[in-house]
Amino acid sequence: MGVVWLAEDLVIGRRVALKELPTSSPLEAERVLREARTAGRLNSPNVVGVYDVVVEDGATYLVMELVEAPTLADVMKREGALPAERVVSIGLHVLSALETAHAAGIVHRDVKPSNIMVLPDGGAKLADFGIARAMDDPRLTATGSMMGTPGYMAPELFNGAVPTPASDLWALGATLFHAVEGRAPFLRDTTASTMHAVLYEPPVLAVGSGPLAAVVMRLLTRAVEGRPTAAQVRELLRRPGEPETVVMEPVTSYATRPVDTPEWTEEVSAKPKRRKAFLVAGAVLVAAAVAAGFLLQPKLGGEATPVPGGLAQSSGAVTTTSAAPSSAPSSGSPAPTTTTETTTQSVPPPVVTTTTDAPKPPPESVQLLRYRNAAGWHYSGTAKVAPPAGFAAEGGMGKLLANPDPGTKPLYSCALTGTEDRMSSLSANCEGNAVYGLLGYVLDAKPADVPSLPLFRCNAGAHHFDSVTTDCEGQPVEFQYGWVLG
Repeated sequence: MGVVWLAEDLVIGRRVALKELPTSSPLEAERVLREARTAGRLNSPNVVGVYDVVVEDGATYLVMELVEAPTLADVMKREGALPAERVVSIGLHVLSALETAHAAGIVHRDVKPSNIMVLPDGGAKLADFGIARAMDDPRLTATGSMMGTPGYMAPELFNGAVPTPASDLWALGATLFHAVEGRAPFLRDTTASTMHAVLYEPPVLAVGSGPLAAVVMRLLTRAVEGRPTAAQVRELLRRPGEPETVVMEPVTSYATRPVDTPEWTEEVSAKPKRRKAFLVAGAVLVAAAVAAGFLLQPKLGGEATPVPGGLAQSSGAVTTTSAAPSSAPSSGSPAPTTTTETTTQSVPPPVVTTTTDAPKPPPESVQLLRYRNAAGWHYSGTAKVAPPAGFAAEGGMGKLLANPDPGTKPLYSCALTGTEDRMSSLSANCEGNAVYGLLGYVLDAKPADVPSLPLFRCNAGAHHFDSVTTDCEGQPVEFQYGWVLG
């Protein structure tokens, strides 16, 4: 924990942030110095800079760039879920900070909303490299320890893997998910349940759609090799015609409670003594504690719902317009008589061709929800079929087409004979079981031009359930039905 003071650099004449960190041991002092060295190596407008370090009376002070702006956590606390365009803009700025850090051989290790400062002009700065680790510096790494915030840590870190740029990108994906949905993707009641969610439970987007949703889902791929690189993320987010930045309203005040603190607390610190001739600490407490390690957040309520989306197609229609035949008179030499002879010659009509792109309306679709009852049985359903009694929505799995189309196949809901188990099937007779209803239609092949998700049937031994994760959330995969709209 630390306190940040408003201070003034008397030599240069500028206001700075003075981060006070207690250092009761040489190891703690070395960690603080490492933070200063790490941040000092980075030269990016999207990184909160560190100017100097002062050590006195058992405390270490980092002289930092003063950023008078709320964190992303503060903004979401005030406004809730943010528009996709604004999240894309913030994400691109944070991505620039990570690219700078990774190029310098530094992994941040704690990307999350409370470490992102949202500027009045729509930009963003990544703060708190306090637990950052230089990839070429193995010192100060405790054996068996994990540093970071569990809800944003990549799954491989829980298995003892070394932090890499890919783990930072996972955390960026979790942060963008939180920003556009208004809830963290994996946060649960306890650290253990949060870790389980990161390792096994699929993230379910309820609000986000389009390119941002597709990027978020790719960033939250559990297999490290399946995640996109920073350059690929930037290319996917900056589509032609997509706004690069969105200007937000100026921020005049903001809350000082860190996002990781379950209850509201107010810290009042006495004014520090004079530390150095060139620094005078102000009497204003700018920000409260900076958290490191495992921090719990309050439970977020509400049930997850599926990813909205649509499939847009267009075809070119060629229209040919022919001009009406025209006639041209031809006159000969004057005749000695009073009769004038006139002949008509046909002229080939010009052909005018125009091409019109008339996009087709997107096909009708229905949201696919996964339900669960108190006994732990699962059921997948859509608005076409009412859920069985006692089942509550657990999460979304994209969208099924509402009507048959070329390249689709029907998906049925089935009630297994002699058990409470429910399952989905491509068979019209539910593989010999009772047919509960027709849910919609899955795509035979992955569409090339729209976001999509694979849909699998999984078997946990005692019951069936559907999933959009390739590993069936750690359970055996029976088969893939096809693809649903993302």
